[in-house]
Amino acid sequence: MSSLQFSTTLNRMLRQDEPEELGAPTRPFIEAAVREGRADDAIQWLDYFQQELAAIWYIFGVWNWYMARYYLERKGEDAWKSLLQDSMAAWVGTTAGLKGQPTADVVVDGHHARLTVPGLAWPVCLVEGEQRFYLTLGTSEAQEQRLREWRAEIEAAIRGGDNDSFNRLLDTYIEESRIIHDILSDWAWALLSVFIREWGEEVLTEVLRVTEEPWVTVRYEKLRSMNVEDSLRLTVEGMRGHLSGPNRAGTISVVEEPERYVLSFDACGTGGRMRRGDPVVGSGSRLEAPYNFLNIEGAYDWTWNRKGVCAYCSHCAVVNQILPIENLGRPMRMTLYPENPGDPCRWIIHKDPQNFPAEAFTSVGKQPNQGQRQHPA
Repeated sequence: MSSLQFSTTLNRMLRQDEPEELGAPTRPFIEAAVREGRADDAIQWLDYFQQELAAIWYIFGVWNWYMARYYLERKGEDAWKSLLQDSMAAWVGTTAGLKGQPTADVVVDGHHARLTVPGLAWPVCLVEGEQRFYLTLGTSEAQEQRLREWRAEIEAAIRGGDNDSFNRLLDTYIEESRIIHDILSDWAWALLSVFIREWGEEVLTEVLRVTEEPWVTVRYEKLRSMNVEDSLRLTVEGMRGHLSGPNRAGTISVVEEPERYVLSFDACGTGGRMRRGDPVVGSGSRLEAPYNFLNIEGAYDWTWNRKGVCAYCSHCAVVNQILPIENLGRPMRMTLYPENPGDPCRWIIHKDPQNFPAEAFTSVGKQPNQGQRQHPA
């Protein structure tokens, strides 16, 4: 039985299951509460599930904003429309589930944008906020109204014990949420690919740092006082929010070993999904048309000094290892990137933060701390 409790560390509700139960999707806990007539519990679980998904939209909205600003500061403000045409228009309809690789028409208004795809129920809208983008299906006002109406309907279904209506409404919400998530994550790889084509792949040495450090390092301050259990819970929560797992339900394998936790994503909802293709909508690998995103040919600290790494996945070297080593003196997590897209990606979290193997440092060009253990990953 999952344990949803208030976290004093995060000042909000957080799943606090046993480690190997954390990787189970959240949706079944909502469904169980509805079936058992526990309406208040079901609504609390629904609130938490929505928070899981919205937190990821925020992260991508911030990172993509910094990347767009990086491009426009070098190419000029007039390049906004062409950036969207080059980085999003060709594939946004395919990511949303349309067949035939339709191309979006792009209309811009300042740093806002509207992409209209033949056959898609809504235009895809980008609104620039304070150092972030909001991506909505339809205008933000229309999406907010749709969400208010949806929320009233699903609460009525929960309190009325109408399981069929509840599941139909939850399916609708998850589908729209998945589209928003996938467009935002696909756009991140697309932007990195635009940078490579414009300036060469070596530019990512700078790009990955300057577009992530301003907001990622804020999170590391919390890690200074966060125990490893909360760090694990927060990490797994984020990967559930990415809709990881073979059916995009938010499934992660969490295995507890004596000294560490091993998290496996098969596939993760971002890099793994993009490398393999999305089984839910039937879209292919983002290395193929209409995406044509890029891998990194060379070996760099931010590719774990390996060749052929997915440009998107390389950001995990920065976020999980490089920046926390520089800010905290040790990795936040160790990434075991799979060369074969069909293999799971793994993250390693050590119970003793000083117990990361030397490879967690040397793979990203850093020197291990004095006394760091030399055991294998």
